[in-house]
Order: sequence, then C-alpha cells, then structure tokens
Amino acid sequence: LIVLGGLSFVLNQLIKRSLTVVGGRGDPADYFLLVTLVALVLLGIIFSALFFFMDSSTWTSALFFYMMTAVLGLGIFAPWLQYLIKRHPLFWLVDFLLQSNTRLYLLGFWTFLALTACVVVLCHGSKTTTDSKKPEISTVTRKYFHFLAVATYIPGLICDTQLLFVSAVVCLAVFVLLEYVRYFRIKPLGQTLRNLLTLFLDERDSGPLILTHIYLLLGMSLPIWLFPRLCAPSLSGPATLLPYCGVL
Repeated sequence: LIVLGGLSFVLNQLIKRSLTVVGGRGDPADYFLLVTLVALVLLGIIFSALFFFMDSSTWTSALFFYMMTAVLGLGIFAPWLQYLIKRHPLFWLVDFLLQSNTRLYLLGFWTFLALTACVVVLCHGSKTTTDSKKPEISTVTRKYFHFLAVATYIPGLICDTQLLFVSAVVCLAVFVLLEYVRYFRIKPLGQTLRNLLTLFLDERDSGPLILTHIYLLLGMSLPIWLFPRLCAPSLSGPATLLPYCGVL
C-alpha cells in the first residue's frame, strides 16, 4: 500500500505538471518519466494477470513476455511519448546524450561503476558453485553498493542534473523489468537472477519481491524527479541542498 500510494503521488505530480505547462510544451524528460512509470505499472499488471493462468517458466511464456514487452513498448508507449514531446523518442534521447562532452564523461564513469557492481555480484555468485556452504554476504559488501550509488549520484548532481534525471529513469525501467524477469522466472535469465540476488538478502527482506535496490534508487531520485526546477545547479542558498536529500 505504501508503494502504491507513493507511486500514485508521483504520477499525480507528473500529470499535473504536464497539464499546467504553458503552450503545451513541457520538458521532454518529465514526459519520459511519466510514460515510463505508466508503462512499468501496466506491464506489471498485464503479466501478473496472464501468468496467473499459465506457467511463466517455459520458453513459450518467455517468448510471449519479450514479444508483449516489445509490442507494447514500440506500439503504444513510444508513440505516446513521441506525441507528447513532438519528436521521435530515440532521436531526442541521442541528441540529449550528445549535447556535451561532460555527459559523455559521466556516462563512461557510470558504465564503469555498473560493470564493477556486476563483477562483484558475479564473483559472489561463483562462490555458491564452488563452495558447498552458502557464503555469507557481509554488511560491508552491501554497503559497497550504497557507496557505488553515492558515487554515481554526486557527480551527476554537481555536473548535470538533467542527465541524472533521465539516467535514473532508464535505470528504474531496467531494474523493474529485471525484477519481472526474476519474479516470473522468465527464461533464460530468470533463474540466474534469482540465484544471484538471493545471496544479498537478509532478515529485513521478506516476500516474493526483491525491492531493496529499487527503493534505494527511488529514495535518491525522487527529489530531482519531483522538483527538477528546484534542483538546478545554478541555485544558491538553502535550496542547493534539495537535490542532495536523497543522498543524505
């Protein structure tokens, strides 16, 4: 209920922001976030309903999952975003990412951090295949991922909040889609993701969903998503601390 309430609040704020834009021309990043959130929620509802009646761990279900995601994404959500921003989303995204060298440097740095995190997960996962006893994941290892998150957000907040805004939306979409794959055991990655992510659970994680990493992303991103104008780097005074609320 808390998650649904928070999601409803975010969608409400985004819709109101879209409707109150002067001349109907808003920031494409705002529309990108709105369409992404709606798409993720609808995909979750559709797959939950369908896989309630069919086995989701078969190759047939996997093919259906990927085809349905592609059809809805390219046939409904992408045209909807194009209608809102008055431009093809792919062309807008490429131009957005290539606007400055700073953005390329940030993307390269973030890619390095993401690869580092993947290496850590795979290294711990390999221990389960070589050791008969399940390895214990220490608190230090979990905090390492928190450090990577902070190392990702601080440069973005300092150098380019718009890029951080869009990148966080993309990251949220990837996290949620991977959680769908893991939860429904979609081949070929579903069971592998279950085995790898289960290593990092502790007594605080319960239920069939693994949402800790998504909560961390949301907590750090909500300030710049809900108040992007107030998080501009050019602001001075107490307002300069607003974008760092999620990090702090």
